[in-house]
Amino acid sequence: MTQRRKWTAIPGLLLLAIGAVVLSAYSGASSSQGFGPDQPIKFPHPRHAGPVAKGGLGMNCLYCHNSANKSADVGMPAVNTCMGCHAAVVGSTDQMKAEIKKIAQYADYANGGKNAKPIPWVRIHKVPEYVHFPHVRHVNAGVTCQTCHGQVQGMTKVYQYSSLNMGWCINCHVNGYDPKEGQKAAGYDSVPPASYAAGVPFGTPGSFAGIMTTGVTPATSASGSASQKSGMPGAVHLAATPSSERRRARYDCAACHY
Repeated sequence: MTQRRKWTAIPGLLLLAIGAVVLSAYSGASSSQGFGPDQPIKFPHPRHAGPVAKGGLGMNCLYCHNSANKSADVGMPAVNTCMGCHAAVVGSTDQMKAEIKKIAQYADYANGGKNAKPIPWVRIHKVPEYVHFPHVRHVNAGVTCQTCHGQVQGMTKVYQYSSLNMGWCINCHVNGYDPKEGQKAAGYDSVPPASYAAGVPFGTPGSFAGIMTTGVTPATSASGSASQKSGMPGAVHLAATPSSERRRARYDCAACHY
């Protein structure tokens, strides 16, 4: 190849490199958004983690996924964790009884667990091999599980809620995580807002997670004009959480790519 042809090839190689970076950032993860396979046990998240007001037990995610705040991997519950309750709770319907019986078989409960084996759950969420997502850093920073995984406590069949691609991750790291929106995504109304713009104290009638949802006082723009009419039933305050109130992690690629 002549010297001239070598220099001519450089722009082409540069375009290929840029294309590869763009595809890497915005293509899907190793698992697909919306992926929701059948599982060996039809585990009813709404029954276990759903709110008590809706017939659930209100269990914290960490009861089963107990390493999410201590390890990079979220962890799956040992079959004995399940039997800790279901040795006594055998179900109230035929379907519940059938699923609990399967758990007991995996635990080899009849033989004292001599031949117990783990439940072969089908993995749903998977990032590429070159990404090491540290659950512990995100959970301990206050990021709610539902921010990434959706409202699992209401899913009869768990599926991948978010794209998990690099662009989706970077969007949060650059713009900052909004705890107010995280609480709203989780369906929680239990944490007082920390001086949020347009935030209201916990428990204020007509509010949810520090956000007014009824009888909204008009948000004032920088020009001093109201952004929406006052007292509109069912309206949601549109004021964005200021940049200074958003949580940001150190923007270091090595945190996940190591």
